[in-house]
Formats: sequence, C-alpha cells, structure tokens
Amino acid sequence: MLTKFIQSLEDPRKPLLAPNYWMLTKTGLILPPSKIKRTIYITIHEIVTLFVFTQFMELYVIRSNLDLVLTNLKISMLSCVCIVKSNTCVAWQHHWIEVIEYITKADKEERDNANLKRSIILEKYTKYCRFITGFYWVLVFSTFITVTHTPVLQFVSSRTFRENLLNGTEPFPHIFSSWMPFDKYHSPGCWITVVWHAILCAYGAALMAAYDIGAVVMMVYFGGKLDLLRERCKDILGTDYEGVSDDEAINSIRKLHNSHVLLVKYSKLFNSLLSPVMFFYMVMCSLMLCASAFQLTSANDTAQMILMAEYLIFGVAQLFLFCWHSNVVLYKSQRVSEGPYESAWYKASIRQRRCIVLLLAQLQKRVFFTAGPFTNLTLSTFITILKGAYSYYTLLRK
Repeated sequence: MLTKFIQSLEDPRKPLLAPNYWMLTKTGLILPPSKIKRTIYITIHEIVTLFVFTQFMELYVIRSNLDLVLTNLKISMLSCVCIVKSNTCVAWQHHWIEVIEYITKADKEERDNANLKRSIILEKYTKYCRFITGFYWVLVFSTFITVTHTPVLQFVSSRTFRENLLNGTEPFPHIFSSWMPFDKYHSPGCWITVVWHAILCAYGAALMAAYDIGAVVMMVYFGGKLDLLRERCKDILGTDYEGVSDDEAINSIRKLHNSHVLLVKYSKLFNSLLSPVMFFYMVMCSLMLCASAFQLTSANDTAQMILMAEYLIFGVAQLFLFCWHSNVVLYKSQRVSEGPYESAWYKASIRQRRCIVLLLAQLQKRVFFTAGPFTNLTLSTFITILKGAYSYYTLLRK
C-alpha cells in the first residue's frame, strides 16, 4: 500500500524528487506562493517552537526526579533538532529551492540523454531513493505510534500503575512532559493536553520525515551524479574506442568540466544548509542515545522498555542514514577521476590529452558533507558518536 502511495506521487516534472518534494510542501518546509498560506505555515512552525520551550520549562519543574528528567530531556532534545530543521529550512528557503531546482534540471538532462549504461545507473538510484523514502517513512510512523501509545501501553502492561492511577496516587500519564497553563492531570485539562500532544507529535514526525529523507535523497543524487560523470568520462573519446576529432573531444570535455563545476558548486551550497543542522543534531544525538540506553537498561515495565528501544533504534538509524550516504558520496568523488583513465586516452592526440589533464584537475575536487566546521559526515564519525554516547552512559551508570 505504501509503495502504491509513493507511486501515486510521481511527477514527470520532478522524476527523482517528486515524493520528497510533495512531503516538503505538505509540511510547510517548502512554503507555498500564497502569502496567506505562507503565513499560516510559518505560524504553525513557531507554535511548535513555542511548545519546545514549554518542554524545557517543565524540565525545570521536575529537576529533582532523575528518571523524569532523562525522559523529558531525550524527547526535548529530539524536539529541538526538529525545530532547528524546520526553522532553518524556512529561513534559508531560497537556497533550498535553488538546490532542488538544480537537482531536478540536472537529473532530467541526464535522463533525456542517457545511453544504456547510464540508464541503468539512473534507474538504480531512482529505485533506491523510493525504497529509502518508504523505509524512513515507516520508521518515523512506527516511532510516532510508539510514542503516542506509550501511556496506553503503560496502563495495560502494569497492574500496579492501573491501581495507582485509579486511586489517585499516580498522576495522569502524558505523551510529552511539558508545561501547560492549566491543570493537566485532571479532566478536562488532561484530555486537552493529550490531544494537543498527539497533534504536535504527528506534525513533528511529519517534519522529521520530510526533512531527513529529503536531504538523504539529495545525497543519493550527488552520488549518482558522480557515477554518471565517471561513466560519461569513459566515452570521452568515443564509445567504440576508435577516437574522435579534436573539436568533438574538446566539446565533450567542456561539458563534463561544466557539469562537475556545477556539481561541486551546489554540493557546497547543500552542505552549507545541512552542516549547521547536522552539527547541532550530532551533539543532541549523543546525549539522546545516552539517555535512551540508560533508561532502557533500568526500565521496570514493558511500556517504558518499548519506548526506549524505539527511541534508540530511531536515533541510531537516523544518524546512520546521514553518515552512510555522505560517506558514499565522498568515496564516489574520489573514484570519479578514474573515468578518463578508463577511456581510449592512449589514442588521443596531444591537444586532446592536454584537455583531459585539465579535466582531471577539476575532477580531483572532492564532494563531501560536514557536521559544522569540525568533522566530515562519515562512518568513522558515526562510530565516534556511538562511542561518545556509550561513554556518557557508563558515566551515568556509575
């Protein structure tokens, strides 16, 4: 059913980004042209931002209870990451649209001029983008269901909790721990709070799903584009290795050079938009994973264990997706310069070889993504963050 839904979002105007662009527009990360709708979406984003502040207000109120503090803290940190993503995306709207337009235009040009080998590459990374989009949407949805149903699971799984709740010794459970301007533990305030938290949780999950997988698909595109460039470099002097004229070779080299220049330019622009967010996320992720692991090992009831396990899986999967695909792009950018060596360069004239050397100088420029000015997004960074989270965890255990 999910596959059919994603297929229904296909748009020939955006053959690669159609489902992701649809999600970005529906969540308001890409604002509509109408001023009224833009204002509504911006207002919603700021309401969500205000809600995150109420979570930290509640954190001060419950500061004496370590278990409640850890539960609030890990959810608040994830909420912080969510509002940073949404607000930066809205603030840097023009640049995000510029990157999306480049990817759409360059991808369509490749599809319109593809041969058999390049068509296989295009089909491969398009199918992969659809798969990873569906996978991440399911992951986010399952996390949303787990979070919103945790109070119910707690009520069903623990007899002691049910008895304490009914006799009034246990406070009414909520999805989030946040400050409210009324009594949130008794009716009708408790039910208003439940509905409010459920709505915000759904919208926050949608924001995460739209932003994260949109960024990952763009990373996949940059990796696919590097594969296509390498494949085109193989044909730089003709597809049958019989050689071409100087004018034909220079024209091909010029196109490849310009294509790589644009790729480097927009990958840097994309990185400038993503890098500050990823730096903030990595700091928050280390603490969030630490808190989730600590509560998972010290949980006493089934509901809490399920919630902690889901949070831990979601946090690790989210971080891994960014680091893995960024690492793939870096690896492919290091291999793209091998393309000209796989061509019939030995049959080229002196003039053609000089032009190939200039092209090789351009292809040496690396495409990579960073988390702030401190580190690249790679698998080694992913492992370092897990080690850091484990160190925090052992510190809490002691």
